[in-house]
Amino acid sequence: MYGDRQKPSSTLEFLERVLVRSKLKTLSILVAGRWSTLLFLYLTILVCAGLESFGIASFYPLVDILQDASKLAYYESRLFALFPRLEPVLGGSSFVTYILLSVGALFVGKNLIFVLATYKNNRLLTDLFCSWITRIFRNYLKKPYSFFVEHQAGDLIQRQLMQTRNTATALSELLKLFAALVTVVLLCVLLLTIVPGGILVIVLVVAAIFFVVMILSRRRLYDTGVNIVEMEKRGFALATEALSGIRQIKIFGAEEHYTDRLQVIWERFGRHMVLRNFFTALPRPALETLLVICGLLVMHAFLDGSGREGTQLMPMFTVLGVALLRMLPLIAGASSQIMNVASTWHSAEVVAALLATETPTTPGKVLPLFRQSLVVEHVNFCYKEQEPVLTDINMEFQQQRFYGIVGASGSGKSTLIDLLTGFYDPQRGRVLVDGVDLMGVDMHSWRAQLGVISQETFLFSGTMEDNICFGIDAEKRDLERMREAARISYADEFIQQLPEGYQTLVGERGIKLSGGQRQRLAIARAIYRDPPILILDEATSSLDRL
Repeated sequence: MYGDRQKPSSTLEFLERVLVRSKLKTLSILVAGRWSTLLFLYLTILVCAGLESFGIASFYPLVDILQDASKLAYYESRLFALFPRLEPVLGGSSFVTYILLSVGALFVGKNLIFVLATYKNNRLLTDLFCSWITRIFRNYLKKPYSFFVEHQAGDLIQRQLMQTRNTATALSELLKLFAALVTVVLLCVLLLTIVPGGILVIVLVVAAIFFVVMILSRRRLYDTGVNIVEMEKRGFALATEALSGIRQIKIFGAEEHYTDRLQVIWERFGRHMVLRNFFTALPRPALETLLVICGLLVMHAFLDGSGREGTQLMPMFTVLGVALLRMLPLIAGASSQIMNVASTWHSAEVVAALLATETPTTPGKVLPLFRQSLVVEHVNFCYKEQEPVLTDINMEFQQQRFYGIVGASGSGKSTLIDLLTGFYDPQRGRVLVDGVDLMGVDMHSWRAQLGVISQETFLFSGTMEDNICFGIDAEKRDLERMREAARISYADEFIQQLPEGYQTLVGERGIKLSGGQRQRLAIARAIYRDPPILILDEATSSLDRL
């Protein structure tokens, strides 16, 4: 029948399916290319859980033999009936010794595999964390200039650092949860073969509690995680803005204003963190208490109603006790892990979205060396849906000529430079380099031919040499050319007076230098490139005119 598909029984079921698909998609983006390592971890978890269950089960015959030596022959005959080739090796008076050594070797092997799995798990998470940070940063640098105009630097840094860290935590908790559940399931299967009725009660009670806890807490914790991410974003953005503009804040006496704004944000952050940590920790003591009560009830029921002697029940209680001793922290920890995953999963979605929207590298036409003219042809431009900044602009710049563009503040001079350098595309018209439209060309090949000195001078943390030879590795720098560029810009006058000369640190954003010194250093940086086109946007505004 056409369209014969089973529809979701309810809107809730449909939403659950959508959420599951969304989480699987997020996970697949985060661990892309690492599936083989995850498969290895999965297999080691299964082996560890299997060895541990088998080791715990071996306590049953050992305790039984310790209580009644006559049982030794029974277990020996059962083992050799299953594995007859072992009889010449293990038979005789050394049978018990070999069994004890085998059980010890079992746990040693399990723990060695566990150590290997722990190392691989930590290596995987660390590699993923570093990979996410690097990929996100590389993606940021590939974004167009308009992206950075519309986003705060603090928000971008917070997403790159804090959210990747939270995502690594979420993935770590998810792997721990999976390992715990596999071990608990295998131990439950073991116990079902020994105390079927009692363990069934425990499994049903624990499963019911887990289901109720997950339903009631998952959404609340996810919403709390969303609020934590939002408060972190606002806090980082405001702190970055304040530290970047510290000079203006001190001039206008706005320290308390910014402190109060930041305090409000982090107080909200703190309230959401308290809620998250409380709900994360709450299920563990409750589950431990209920599990102990259920275990004691099962033991009481067996002691009262089984009709067997204590010596017959001792092996079963030993295995039950060891298994519960192992299961209690796993089950209690699993509840916390579920809560941690729920509260940090929004961070994982943020990181996955950043990784999934990587800017594609579409190589454009490589521009040859500038030879003739730079033409602005009928260009119109406006920022988003604002008033037009440039309307029907026509200009032509010939090689080896000097041009000056004069206009009132806000008339679009800097905007025109942004169009010439390819930071923005005109909404109408073209910018032509030797007859080639800038739209669709490889911007690296174009900007490599430009020396741009902006009215807002930006220096990077490092030495004078690092800033003049910006973007060039130390071993590839032409020091004579660097000194010549500094001499032409008159930067060498103050650099040579410094104790460390060109190796003097300029401080963050060049804070150790005066405005004029920063501008001369920026001019030297542009001259060092020896570009065919030099663009100065009020590049001497901070220089003394005496």
